Amino acid sequence: MTKPARIDRRQALGRMGALTLLLGAGDFAFGASIVAVRVWPAADYTRVTIESDAPLAQHHFMAESPNRLVIDIDGLELSPALRDLVGKVRADDPFIAGVRAGQNQPRLVRLVIDLKQPTAPQLFTLAPVAAYQNRLVFDLYPAVERDPLLALIRDREQAEQLAARTVQDALGEFIGKVDRPEPALRPLAAASAALPPLASAQRPAALPPAAPQHQTPVPLQPAAQGKIDRLIVIALDPGHGGEDPGAVGPSGLREKDVVLAVALQLRDRLNTLPNVRAMLTRDADFFVPLHERVRKARRVQADLFVSIHAD
Repeated sequence: MTKPARIDRRQALGRMGALTLLLGAGDFAFGASIVAVRVWPAADYTRVTIESDAPLAQHHFMAESPNRLVIDIDGLELSPALRDLVGKVRADDPFIAGVRAGQNQPRLVRLVIDLKQPTAPQLFTLAPVAAYQNRLVFDLYPAVERDPLLALIRDREQAEQLAARTVQDALGEFIGKVDRPEPALRPLAAASAALPPLASAQRPAALPPAAPQHQTPVPLQPAAQGKIDRLIVIALDPGHGGEDPGAVGPSGLREKDVVLAVALQLRDRLNTLPNVRAMLTRDADFFVPLHERVRKARRVQADLFVSIHAD
């Protein structure tokens, strides 16, 4: 083989290698595919999850008039799976009014989340774990966080007002029956036969006087317990939730569903007790981080924190 031919071969191999690198870079840029999209609405916050087979890079900003969150995702093509996010928003979602998705640039997908209220978003990524692949997560929290202790007090006042209204309604119904004139009763016919005279009662014989008995002192009753005049708050913490199902049984029964059902029933039982009010760290199927569960209990100044699991 001559020297020029050897040089031409090297140049050809180099060009093929460069072409391979370029194709590889293109595959990496557009290599991420959307696996699933999920929306978890709740009163506390709404979570939006985009799961993909490769990490996603994003840039986001807030816009006003109207309120909306704009997210630009790099290295992604608009796919039917991503368009499905539009139809996953529920009408009763407290934060999201709607979602729009489009290919803003050849290598950039733009998501616009129309908001129902001022929101403080938190965006982050999660590495693959268990059955989940790479996840891009948007947590939409209210800009002004509600006071959970005030909500508990309002619930108690509403329950007392409802009970008082029920008593008043029952009393008013009773008074109405009393004031309503009853139909006149016919006088009873006089008995035709006179009743026989009563036999003269015989005086019983006098009883002998009772012998004096030694009087025993009456034991003192223990003092009544002091009445609790403040609200006792119990924080119930059903584990897992949302994308974290917890333990899964052979029939597919998920721990997150079991512990939530237990917590809801326990809350209703506790709320029937006087001066006791139970709050839940989650009252629906959504995930709450561990530190947030503790913070919720501290915000309501809970006297007791009960963590519920069903491993």
